[in-house]
Amino acid sequence: LEPVFPQEKLVIAGAGHIGKTLSHIGSLLDFEITVIDDRSEYANEMNLPDADHIIVSNIGDALEKIAKKEDTYVVIVTRGHKDDAEALKPCIGSNLAYVGMIGSRKKVNAIRDSFIEKGWATGETWDKIYTPIGLDIGSQTVEEIAVSIAAQLVKVRSSLRGKKQEKQ
Repeated sequence: LEPVFPQEKLVIAGAGHIGKTLSHIGSLLDFEITVIDDRSEYANEMNLPDADHIIVSNIGDALEKIAKKEDTYVVIVTRGHKDDAEALKPCIGSNLAYVGMIGSRKKVNAIRDSFIEKGWATGETWDKIYTPIGLDIGSQTVEEIAVSIAAQLVKVRSSLRGKKQEKQ
């Protein structure tokens, strides 16, 4: 017998180069793909043919409305520091399977410090965020970065599936 799992959801905040490439790879890995961006020139069916759902909206507002379930993975690859923080805020302390945010150590540390200072996160809730995002495979190109993120998603998904099977 082989266990059958419901399709996990991958929510990608940002429809730029990495978001687009990750949506393609994520669909190949059997995730239900949702991409959110506030730029209609990026968040559309022509640019994101592999996405199951495309949301053109303020990223923070859209993520606020996304169900925070144990089968949902959120990847934050927006175009800027402000957008990353808005995307991350509704995800902190949630029941999501995975929350990952791209960024330099300097940017990530600035966001971390700001979140803790404002009371939006604790050290404990912050430590549950995957950052830097992706597995360290020496990624250089957009495609390699997307592969490293996808590999991390698969690793987390496999671990969570193993824990579910142990409980049964």
